[in-house]
Amino acid sequence: MTPETTIISCACGVQYERQERAIAIKDIGLFECVECGARMEIWSGRVVPVFKRIKSDAAPKRSA
Repeated sequence: MTPETTIISCACGVQYERQERAIAIKDIGLFECVECGARMEIWSGRVVPVFKRIKSDAAPKRSA
């Protein structure tokens, strides 16, 4: 069975693919946006989210 993939967006415009995975032990964690640091999700349990950033030109770019 293939995990369902959803697309979530941060307020800063960065998008992520989100899937859920079952693991053997309970996990407590959180996921923050890699661009702006906003908290996207908190979890506690044996089913945990997995996030993958989607490359997009719409996301703001950092400059030095």
